[in-house]
Amino acid sequence: MEVSLSFDGENHPTRVPHKNPKMKRFKSWDPSTPFAPYFDIPIFLDTCGSTITSDLNDFIREVELYDYESSNGWTTYNIFDNDDLIVKVLCDKIYQVYEEYVTELEDEVLPKDKLWIRGWGIRLEEGQQVKHHSHAFHENTFISGNISLSDLDTTTDYYFPYLGWYFGYYKIQNTPGKMAMFPSWLEHKVDPNTTGEVRYSLGFDMFTEHTINYIGENRNENEEFTKVILLSKRMDEI
Repeated sequence: MEVSLSFDGENHPTRVPHKNPKMKRFKSWDPSTPFAPYFDIPIFLDTCGSTITSDLNDFIREVELYDYESSNGWTTYNIFDNDDLIVKVLCDKIYQVYEEYVTELEDEVLPKDKLWIRGWGIRLEEGQQVKHHSHAFHENTFISGNISLSDLDTTTDYYFPYLGWYFGYYKIQNTPGKMAMFPSWLEHKVDPNTTGEVRYSLGFDMFTEHTINYIGENRNENEEFTKVILLSKRMDEI
């Protein structure tokens, strides 16, 4: 996909105003015909805070991180299986952000024992990138997120349905500890690392109890993505 433009999301006409400045939401106007497009794109931005970010930085550098571009190793583990205290602290922080995110959208906040999570570390050497992708397009799609752990001049670029073709990517500047939470279907990328330093970050997917039960009951052993989802851990057990 060749899209190089970017747009100022703060002033875009589809931006939905929220009192909470952490919410960056874009929504289509009410359709006047049955053929008009519909979209609702809520991105929630928060920060882990200096203490969590510092401890997470130390932790992520000790974890075996696979080459993101040439290996699928990042799909073979769940960073939340680790017993390190920072993992539990991070899980609690993610749940806190999730509560605020969903409350702002006036949706139901699920308790920890109804939510599962899988996380992985990302290490990008000079010239490496995270290509345009999304985490899920199926009917059980839920929430994903990423946390920046490097103090480098980089962005994570989000491609909005319908808007992206005309306005390009919505670029969010990465700063240490910044957490973005968004629907798992939202496409995004990270351009090649040209900073001269290694770029570290952490990604995660969240799933509902329904998703885990459905896969458990209807699992196809040949579908790799179901194996990856079943690596998830219930959030109240972390």
